[in-house]
Amino acid sequence: MSAHTVPAQMKALTIDGKSAASVKTIDTPKPGPGQILVKVAANALNPTDWKHLDYFGIKDAIVGSDFIGTVVDKDANAGNTVEIGERVAGCVRGGHTPGMGAFAEYLVTYPSAVTTVPDSISDVDGAGLGVGGFTALFGLFQPKHLGLPVPPRGPLPDVDPKLKVLVWSGASSTGQFAIQAARATGAYVIVTASSKNHEWLKSLGAAEAFDYSDPETPAKIAAAHPDLAYAFDSRSEQGSQEACARALSKEGGKVVCLLPFNPKTVAEANPKVKTTFLLLYTTSGERTEMFSIVFDEAYCQEDMRYMQEMASGKNGLMFQLLSSGALRPNRSTLQTGGFDAVLAGLDRMRNGQVSGEKLIYKQ
Repeated sequence: MSAHTVPAQMKALTIDGKSAASVKTIDTPKPGPGQILVKVAANALNPTDWKHLDYFGIKDAIVGSDFIGTVVDKDANAGNTVEIGERVAGCVRGGHTPGMGAFAEYLVTYPSAVTTVPDSISDVDGAGLGVGGFTALFGLFQPKHLGLPVPPRGPLPDVDPKLKVLVWSGASSTGQFAIQAARATGAYVIVTASSKNHEWLKSLGAAEAFDYSDPETPAKIAAAHPDLAYAFDSRSEQGSQEACARALSKEGGKVVCLLPFNPKTVAEANPKVKTTFLLLYTTSGERTEMFSIVFDEAYCQEDMRYMQEMASGKNGLMFQLLSSGALRPNRSTLQTGGFDAVLAGLDRMRNGQVSGEKLIYKQ
């Protein structure tokens, strides 16, 4: 039972229609079988938030994915990986199901889908761990994607010059996490980004940086690293998927993309490359459809089990990397205005006005 008094109703930013949302008072959710109830302290914006609002949104669904907050109640069958009073971060699929989403005073989720947040990380910095952080871990380490060795516990390992990983668009939220997580496993990390961000990304663990606006960058990377076999494409549009394929070894390799790719054009860029599409929403364990692509229940159940290895309070890889300092949150900027100001932030993201930082809204 919770010592926290949970109100019967709460405020939330809910979808009114295409590209439209407003703050409403709605019923506070209650934890279902195996679930926990989180009192949300802060949220971070992600591109998926405005895309759901514009293209996939369901009326009365709550906007938003990323959150940090405190567990205030839990179902009797929620296990003991997360306890009441524990501060946790994670993400949910906002904008998709009526009454579900992160931009609310309370939300329900599963203990296997959240990480405990070390005391050294503030609510502002920890609010953006979910989408970007877990996507990076899945893309790098899950066997169906790049399948890199999982980072060891203990001190940061030495760089293995034979284990090379390209992170395309390294200054993005997910790219920043991918750089650090790849370095945590001992990889030699190569990044692309605008030149103004090169030194900063090297401070996160990148060994080399190339300008992604240079059309010759894939050829330059391939010439310098003919044995490069892994690429994490955190941009996944406007030709980046093909660029990653061209940068990899002619003997073959793996590219993980965060948006659907064209198999024909990727194969033309490098016929020996295996490319996969990573969608974090499959971790629900339920059949998922997006971009006209169907992920069946078996696929999603596999991803749900892998999420348990990455999250699950203090038991997962995310907490291990955060606690050791191997993984640091994105640069974050606290915005004023709470829920009422979120739509302006989403407009900035739509218009490409946010780069290298997370927009955070406290409640």
